[in-house]
Amino acid sequence: MKFWSAIRTGIGELLANKLRSFLTMLGVIFGIASVISMVSIGAGARQEALEQIKLMGVNVIQVNRASLTGDLAREAETESPQGLTYGDALAVRQLYSGAREVVPVCRVFADVRAGGRGVPAKVLGTSPEYEEVSRLAVESGRFIDTNDVDRRARVCVIGATIKREAFFLTDPLGKKLRIGPDDYQVIGVMRERTVDGARTRFALRDVNEDIYLPITVAMDDFQIYVEQAIPVDTGAVRRLLARMLGRPPMEQRSVTQILVKVADESETYEAARVASRILERRHKGIQDFEIVIPAELLRQSQQTQRIFNIVMGAIASISLVVGGIGIMNIMLATVSQRSREIGIRRCIGASQSDIARQFLLECLVITIIGGFLGILLGVEMARLISEFANWRTIVSGQAVLLSLLVAVTTGVVFGLYPAMRAASIQPMEALRAE
Repeated sequence: MKFWSAIRTGIGELLANKLRSFLTMLGVIFGIASVISMVSIGAGARQEALEQIKLMGVNVIQVNRASLTGDLAREAETESPQGLTYGDALAVRQLYSGAREVVPVCRVFADVRAGGRGVPAKVLGTSPEYEEVSRLAVESGRFIDTNDVDRRARVCVIGATIKREAFFLTDPLGKKLRIGPDDYQVIGVMRERTVDGARTRFALRDVNEDIYLPITVAMDDFQIYVEQAIPVDTGAVRRLLARMLGRPPMEQRSVTQILVKVADESETYEAARVASRILERRHKGIQDFEIVIPAELLRQSQQTQRIFNIVMGAIASISLVVGGIGIMNIMLATVSQRSREIGIRRCIGASQSDIARQFLLECLVITIIGGFLGILLGVEMARLISEFANWRTIVSGQAVLLSLLVAVTTGVVFGLYPAMRAASIQPMEALRAE
């Protein structure tokens, strides 16, 4: 009964001094709101990073063609003029037994037109395994198969955005797209992929704007654009120039990227080490490639997020300390104002622990009510951040429990000294006080 009596007395004291009580709570309210918003932003960022890493493939490493400048570029022109090649992909596939799939990707630059209209698109040449390694799915039709690659078929698979831009509401299957100087038959449409959040933390490409060709067609029909930098208007002229200039074997033709899929995420670091050694040997020590490990990107992202959480936690802690000092100040003033009340209670049998408990519970009432108001404000702040800043935020039950724990801790820490001060007042001195 003493406990609930002390709670009722604390609430009565708050209601008797509404403005003072509210101003005392403000520090706790803003501190708790900061904790809620900080944790929700961190949780949203972690979830966003995990989803984007899954889209990249946690068990896939990317070997990308690197841009060199200065002395490195001049050395590369002599030792490794083609850069990353189709032969590199074949070598990794042959020499690294841990690779489940090795997929070359060749980005080509060509105008894409449908019905005489230009369509903004990224044209990629690749192999049939690309669909599985990149975690894509065909919505209608089919993806490139080995038969298309072997016979160099002029077929293409388009992304969801290309379907809308080029064909509107009509079915694109079987229709033609002009890519560069030639027509390509559409054999498939990819399912649309959406990435939540305004930011792609790991520079994810919008695959909905992609057009996929067989890798052999991309390297055979379009490599002259890259290798010789000659503008070509017609397929006949292009092929004539190719015969005149000569073509390197398929294994020596450039690719933009090589994807290496392994059995498990834990094998990605080993795959990166092995692939790096194979390519360094083939490129005569020239580092004209870079290897991206999604798991490493996630680790770096989490490290950055921890720093962000520390900074936000420091800001929230400052708010709570300021609020706690305000609570302590008000409680000390309250002890002085209620010294006669304390003396009377001591004279009718209240112990020092009863007095200390009374003031400590009153302080807890202030901080807990402020904590609940801070949680409401923090949830609303998280919603506003998500709506206006377009950052994903996730308010979890753990964040709410953490906030309540912080509120209780603040009440105990900053209410303990005023409570002990009240308990130490001598009854006779308190009764003589004005």
